[in-house]
Amino acid sequence: MTRADSAPASARPDSADPDLASRSHPTLVPTRDAYAVMSPGRRLAAAGLVWLTLIVIGIGFATQATALRELAVPVFLLLELGIAPVLLAAPMRSSRFTLIAVVTSLSATVLIGTAMARTHVWQPAETMTTVVMATIVLLATATVREIMAIGLDRAARLDGLLETVTDSVDIEEARPGIADRLPWVPLATAVALVLVVGSSLLVRGDPTPGGLFSLEGPGWFAGLALLVAATVFALVTHRSPALPLLALSGVVVLSQAIVYGTPTMVSAARHVGVIESIRADGGVTLGRDIFQSWAGLFSGVAWVADVAGIRDVMVVATWWPVMITPMIALAATVLARRFLADDGRAWLAGGLFALTLTLNTIYFSPQSLGIVLSLCIAALALGAGRPARETSFAVTSRPAAPGELVASGDPAHSARPRASGVLGRWSLAAILVLGSTLAVTHQISPYLTTAALGVFVVFRLVRPWWTPLLVLAPAVVWALANRSVLGTFLVPAAAGNVIDNAAPPVHDGATLGKPLVNTLAFGLPAVVLVIIGLAALASFLLHRKSRQQWALVLAAASPVSLIIATNYGAEGIFRVTLFAAPWLCILAVMLPWPLRLPRRLGTTALAVALVVVVAVNVFGNTALDWNRVASVDTTRATLAFEDEAEFGAALLVPGNGNATPGARTAKYDEVQYVPRESLGGYADTGPDYDAVADERELTSQFALGWQASEYYVLVSDVLGAYDERYGFQTYADYQELGRAFADDDRWQVVYSSPTAVLYRLADPEAVRG
Repeated sequence: MTRADSAPASARPDSADPDLASRSHPTLVPTRDAYAVMSPGRRLAAAGLVWLTLIVIGIGFATQATALRELAVPVFLLLELGIAPVLLAAPMRSSRFTLIAVVTSLSATVLIGTAMARTHVWQPAETMTTVVMATIVLLATATVREIMAIGLDRAARLDGLLETVTDSVDIEEARPGIADRLPWVPLATAVALVLVVGSSLLVRGDPTPGGLFSLEGPGWFAGLALLVAATVFALVTHRSPALPLLALSGVVVLSQAIVYGTPTMVSAARHVGVIESIRADGGVTLGRDIFQSWAGLFSGVAWVADVAGIRDVMVVATWWPVMITPMIALAATVLARRFLADDGRAWLAGGLFALTLTLNTIYFSPQSLGIVLSLCIAALALGAGRPARETSFAVTSRPAAPGELVASGDPAHSARPRASGVLGRWSLAAILVLGSTLAVTHQISPYLTTAALGVFVVFRLVRPWWTPLLVLAPAVVWALANRSVLGTFLVPAAAGNVIDNAAPPVHDGATLGKPLVNTLAFGLPAVVLVIIGLAALASFLLHRKSRQQWALVLAAASPVSLIIATNYGAEGIFRVTLFAAPWLCILAVMLPWPLRLPRRLGTTALAVALVVVVAVNVFGNTALDWNRVASVDTTRATLAFEDEAEFGAALLVPGNGNATPGARTAKYDEVQYVPRESLGGYADTGPDYDAVADERELTSQFALGWQASEYYVLVSDVLGAYDERYGFQTYADYQELGRAFADDDRWQVVYSSPTAVLYRLADPEAVRG
């Protein structure tokens, strides 16, 4: 791709229909990516970043500085490994360069880790040495090339030869006067992040019933407000909203990582346990469980952890969302750019998608990587049909009035369609690589990705027709190779039972009403998604019914195929919304409504809409922190159990098992976690609740009815919070139960902390007698 290719002709003012300039309604003005095509200087800076990281890694190994290794190795393998090869490609937009480089890094790390884990040729240090040497060769080549390019550019400027390529530089640099303005948007974003980080550092601690936003001070909310203001300001002044929208997408998970210092979902501990088992065993154990069979992400992170010398992988799990959430926004934006010529709208679509993910909470899981890979595959597959007159609602050359809203999508500005091109061999090869990475990482993402690609094949927007097979074939082959662990996940009776499959999960045994906060935490994000869906429908009805419009609508409907085939553990409806939302967001931002409102009213409406979406995102992500977040004390308690317990030992969880961050070490299948529901359920709660009698009954049932080599019990505030939030037991009753365990001399303290205590049953035989 050449520099000229990076900016589609339809996105340039001189390519639009000249008759549009004379129309009376407001004129569309393109907002380009802030760095439309990376200059040699910026590409050299990217190379310099990798050089710096490699130097830090070298110093870390040479001086045995563990902290340097733990920081630099994950950054290199997860974020920067792909920079060197991408630098050897043709210059491209910064957004695309960043996405391709990071996704290449993740894919390479996952595939290399998977190859070592499946073959049990676990040589992390030797493999790292080979990768570093190859990177140095590629990086040196790229560095020399960029230095030469900088020299040529300087010579060209002296000769005045750059006047003919002004359409390939940043739109802000191309407009008279804009280059002299201060970079208000980047400055506001930086100040906002400083406020957010500073405020979060001041309130570090355990989750509270009110969630994160009840802990944060005024500085944190000021930071969020500044990010929203910077986004709106960027859109109405035709600057790029990339930085504030990326920051908004990740600001909540960043705050949670700083404040809590632990993963925001207890199930992340289960994934850490798989990683530790790979490190301990030198690979995966086939047939052990589904996590070992689809261990792509876990194998890659196990390699990273071994090379970096990371002792507690929970640190990686804690900070993973901070990295992956902005990548989701970026991938969605690059995908949206295939349908929208205007970068302002494309970034708005990507940011909107990332901000609506609270129904599918982003944490350290294969699904989080799967959605990034899926979005990238779709963007690659649609790459041959980049925004053209059919998709990029035409642009006129008249300058925008001061403060005029950036907009595209007016149906009056549609023009003739052009046929999509055929993907080149490098794009097809990249799709195959990403499809293979997806196949070894997640069970359902490849099939939902294939369903969407199939829609675009039908509408001739993806060519050749067999492109979806590059994603489907690796997934089918991998599933057949691991079919022994799929029996319990494929229920023939669920096929075709759409109503039941679409039902959200229910909690059997709950006797109390759920608090309002639970209903709002799921209901408000669902309402926002419904509004986006209605906006997408309105956009579809208002626009000319092109095949791209039809394709987007059907692509949004394609994830329904999941709940036709299976109930996916009663979580199918959440995955349907996850894979439908990107296409709905693209359609929604095509609405021409800003053009139909007075300038100030349109700006206000945009600001209000963004404030509402951000507020719902914050609430949906943090309102349930009290019962979702595995507190540091609780994770240390389960670690103490798994480290100390003998083979076959059992841990009683006097609450719901979903609230326990267990199975977090290599011994995860050598010990047992026994939730309360496995011992007959909950005692009657309320004014007549007898905690002492309940504790003695639980102890008796546990020792008599459960076969184990040792008996432990965990009393944790997280369990009490979960039980109250989901209607199993009041928090006050759970606290009484905890005191009853503490007063029972038969239970000896093994680990104690302010919010979690681990006990061991001293004499099981005495209980049985």
